[in-house]
Amino acid sequence: MSSTAKMFKVVEPAANPAARFTPAGRIAAAATLVLGAGFQLASWLTEPAADGRTVDRLQWIADHPATANVAKVFDLLAMPFLFGTVLVYVLLSRQRSPRLAYAGGILLGTGMVGLSAVMGLETLEFALAQDGRFDLTALAHVVDDVSAAPAITMALLLIPGAVLGLLTIAVALWRSDAVPRGAILLIPVFIVVDLFLQRGLAAHAISFIAACWIAWAVCGAGRATPAMKDLSTASQGRLTHNTQEAVEHGEPRSSRSPEAQRAR
Repeated sequence: MSSTAKMFKVVEPAANPAARFTPAGRIAAAATLVLGAGFQLASWLTEPAADGRTVDRLQWIADHPATANVAKVFDLLAMPFLFGTVLVYVLLSRQRSPRLAYAGGILLGTGMVGLSAVMGLETLEFALAQDGRFDLTALAHVVDDVSAAPAITMALLLIPGAVLGLLTIAVALWRSDAVPRGAILLIPVFIVVDLFLQRGLAAHAISFIAACWIAWAVCGAGRATPAMKDLSTASQGRLTHNTQEAVEHGEPRSSRSPEAQRAR
């Protein structure tokens, strides 16, 4: 199958790890991906000042408390689904690249812990901005220049964990052939737009498109025909049987590779 086809769809749905999920499991996995990215996008759409200067953002929060609180609720609702997204990515990629999948999952999970801490800090920030007893310029200065050890630890959990975790899990997903590669390419694009270009709304729109694309592939794995599933299972069974025979006959490990077996 051409590389172009792999960019837009899963070329072997029956070989997709999601094909072995239950129907409810596929729906849950797809919903987790969409809701995690969707709640984040909803937060950015609700809070138009999120990309501006800190003092302008705090002023908007003070002037529009109800809307600002809705935006932060969306952020908080996204968190359990973002942790679930890490699990879904690992389940999709671990079959062909277990080490990359687990390493990426650990790193990305660490990043999500850091993001949870950021959500807690911003929840307090919203409360202080809406209280009315605090000078917003002074508060913005504190928010921008915070350098306490816990804040540094929070940043170290979030930025390296999320960036390295996303890149590692993207490589594992690319090798898995479980999702369209075009969706995987959107992951580094998200990092560049969000972290380097500082365009949060555009970045999370890209993230939402990628999540929906991967969710579509997960749901599509359930439409593999019984014949395709039987063929995939039979192929895996033959490989396992040949490996067992090689072990019983004491053949060297190199001769038990699929390439060596085909040569024989």
